[in-house]
Formats: sequence, C-alpha cells, structure tokens
Amino acid sequence: MVVGWKEYMHLQELSDRLRIAKLDTGALTACLGVESFEVLEHGSTPEVRFKLAKTQAEPSPAWRTLPLLGWRTIRDSGGHEESRPLVQTLLQMGVQSHRLEFTLTSRSRMRTKVLLGRNALRAFGFQIDPTRTFLLGRGSSSTTTKGNNA
Repeated sequence: MVVGWKEYMHLQELSDRLRIAKLDTGALTACLGVESFEVLEHGSTPEVRFKLAKTQAEPSPAWRTLPLLGWRTIRDSGGHEESRPLVQTLLQMGVQSHRLEFTLTSRSRMRTKVLLGRNALRAFGFQIDPTRTFLLGRGSSSTTTKGNNA
C-alpha cells in the first residue's frame, strides 16, 4: 500500500488523540517523542514512566507506564549515538493495527514527534510516496489487524 511521508496515526494504548508520524526509510526503528521519562526498577520487570510530547491536539499528555524491553543505541544522521529505552505499544494507521517497538527520546526540536522507520513500514506493508502526505486519511473506526499484532 502506498502512503505519504507524513500520515495520521493512533497510539491506541497511550492516547485518545491522533498524532502525525513522519515515515522515514532512513531510520530502522520507530521513535516516540517524549517530554521526559524515568526508569522504574521495582519488581522483577523494569518499567518506563513517560509523558508523550505535547501537540496542539494534546497540550497536556498524561503520564504513561510500559514495560522496559531494553535499551537501543541509536545513531542520528550526524553520527551522534544515544542510548534510548525501548518499549512496545499498539499503533493504528488506516485500518491496520500492529504492536511495534519504539525508542523514547526528546524530539522537541523536531516538528513531528513520532518517527516510523523501516521496521514499522515493513510491518504495515507500506511503501512511501515522498511527494504526498496523509493518503490514509484520519483512520477508521473499524480496525482490522494482520501480521504480528496484539
């Protein structure tokens, strides 16, 4: 399926608001922009407590907690490395939903607070038309799933 380089998406377990994602074939992993996060080491499974980055539609996101899957070292386009927490959550785009891994980091200097890399594009079966945006529209109320899902 052909999609634009920016699309609406819904983080079903984290927010009731749509967000805009940048689809980036230069990135491998997906990334969620957060205002802040902290690792909680209580119990046998560490967790990450975080607040999604503010958007016009959601100026005061709530704190959320997800299990910490581990840490990923990410190298940006300038060659700088950063170790980021890795979480997994459900993402809906169009009529598809998939459980995907995301790293967490500040994207305060970026216009788009969610970046979807090649792993996410492969899960959804998307091909990007870099000249277009929002080909999926705002989504669908009747969600179908395929592949490695929740």
